[in-house]
Amino acid sequence: PPPCSPPARLGNTCAMHKSQHGLTLIELMIALAIAAILAFLAVPSFTSMIRSNAISGSVNTFLSDMRYARSEAIRLGGGVVVCRSDDPESATPACGTGHGPGNKGWVSGWIIFHDLDNDGAWDSGERVLRVQAAMSSPDQIVEDGASSSTVFRFTATGRLLSSASATTMRFGSAANGTARRTVCVNAGGRARADTSGSAVCE
Repeated sequence: PPPCSPPARLGNTCAMHKSQHGLTLIELMIALAIAAILAFLAVPSFTSMIRSNAISGSVNTFLSDMRYARSEAIRLGGGVVVCRSDDPESATPACGTGHGPGNKGWVSGWIIFHDLDNDGAWDSGERVLRVQAAMSSPDQIVEDGASSSTVFRFTATGRLLSSASATTMRFGSAANGTARRTVCVNAGGRARADTSGSAVCE
């Protein structure tokens, strides 16, 4: 039926009232409270995802550089070095020792160079093949055990010059939980990632 009856005589008007819809103040407050709770619950998961992605990115960068160094050593007939550096972007970069500033290990960055005199250190005139600048994440990249493998020297066959350089590297401290990653570097010069932070390299 029509919303109102026709006018009975001239001059009469028929007003049409439209119903209005909206949220009451109480409904709005409830909706905001629910949104705040959901956001509070989502923040830890979002933070964990960002941390995990950052660690995975650093692992992939390291693996890529190790593969590159190995292939360059085969191509150049050996003498390619990957080493941790306290100042990799310096005009005169040097290989660092130990776990470096803040005991954070390879987070300080690294260099790859062609070691012409095979002394394991960069010297003037030796070509720097790649540079990895210091990383803001993860919080550390260190080796298991008391000793640290800060230099990987590749021979013409792609193997490590010293089998003692084979190591287990942890990307991220134990505080990172399941986001932590392990990289195994074997004596054959191959580096591989393991998705378990508690993995033991063989």
